Amino acid sequence: MSCMKRIALIWLGLAISAIAALPLVKLEPGDAIELTVRGIPPVEQQGLNGPYTVDDQGGVRLPLLEAPLRAGGLTAREFARAAERAYRKAGIYTAPAIEVVAKGQIQEEGAMISVGGHVTRDGRYPFQKGMTVLQAIDGAGGRNEFASRNIKLFRKGKCVCLDFNELSHKNIKLEPGDSLQVEQRPALIDRWKGSPEAVAPYL
Repeated sequence: MSCMKRIALIWLGLAISAIAALPLVKLEPGDAIELTVRGIPPVEQQGLNGPYTVDDQGGVRLPLLEAPLRAGGLTAREFARAAERAYRKAGIYTAPAIEVVAKGQIQEEGAMISVGGHVTRDGRYPFQKGMTVLQAIDGAGGRNEFASRNIKLFRKGKCVCLDFNELSHKNIKLEPGDSLQVEQRPALIDRWKGSPEAVAPYL
C-alpha cells in the first residue's frame, strides 16, 4: 500500500471516529419518532410499526401498554431498549427487537458545523438538531490544556464571544453552518471578553 493511501485511510478513520464521538441528542416533547418492531408475528408488527410523537409530558403511548412510556430525556436507542423491557415486563412479547429513529433529529443532508482552536480534534462535524455548544466541543474531543474560557461563535456573518464558565452559554443550541473557535488562555488572568447584551439574543 502506498504512503498516500495509508494517510488517506488514517484520515478516514479519524473522521469516522470524530463523527461517532458526537453526543447523541435526547428526545423532547413534540419530537416525531419512527418505531419498528421485529421478533414478533408479522401480522402484529403492522399494528406497532409506524410514527409516534413524544407528548407534552415527555411520554409516548405505545399499543398494548397501559400507560405512556417515558421518552423525554432519553436517546432514541435508550427509548427503544425501554420499550423492549416494557413489553417483556407486561408479558406481551418475550423477545421484541425494537428500533427507533427520531425523525426531527436526523442529520440534515450536508449540514455541518465547525469546531476549531484549542480543542483536541478541530474540524467539521455533521450538524444534529438540538446540538449545543458544549456537545459540539465535547464531540471535538473537548478543550485542551491551553483553552480559554472565551469561545467565539460565528453565525451568518456575525460573531459573539461566549463564556465557557457560564452554563447558559454552553447550552446555546447551534444552527447549521455555525462555527466555534476556542481561544487560547492568556498567561495571566482568563477574563471573559464578551458582554451579556451581545449574548442575550442567542440564549
